[in-house]
Amino acid sequence: MARTADPEQLTGEVIQLGTVAAVDYGAATCTVTIGDLVTGELPWFAWSAGGVRIWAAPTPGEQGAVLCPEGDLDNGLFLPGIYSDAFAPPSNDPNVVHIQMPDGAFIAYNHASHALTVTLPSGGTVTLDAPGGATINGDVTINGNVTIAGKAEASEDVVGGGISLKGHKHSAVAAGTAQSGGPV
Repeated sequence: MARTADPEQLTGEVIQLGTVAAVDYGAATCTVTIGDLVTGELPWFAWSAGGVRIWAAPTPGEQGAVLCPEGDLDNGLFLPGIYSDAFAPPSNDPNVVHIQMPDGAFIAYNHASHALTVTLPSGGTVTLDAPGGATINGDVTINGNVTIAGKAEASEDVVGGGISLKGHKHSAVAAGTAQSGGPV
């Protein structure tokens, strides 16, 4: 039998481009529109699906490739992640790894400037659970109020409103049981 040199004929329907039509999150499958055809439920490729597992479900309207072993669409797999007009790249900087969420939140790391940015939309919250403790090595700036449920300790002085906790003096000091005045 003679072999054909026609790449389209060689690949047949092994790899086809399509758009996610619907997603079944519980089954981790999706249907994909390829031209006028809508596939059956296809599993999608995950970033990692072993001991480390990453959940990032495809979105209806997202483009990707349908891989069909031996051209069998019934055993196809969906490989998400082809940018489109509907879902443009969140960055075009080669120094940035950028993860964009549908609500506007994002995580970006610029490996050229060594800067990590995490941005949440209005009303967004962050929870860090670390039963063994958390350590920050570096100066910290907080723009907003701080509430502490527990004891606060400092190895150095604490200064509030320009007044040293460790070295402040009091005004109107009187001997005995009288109360002194406020800190100076």
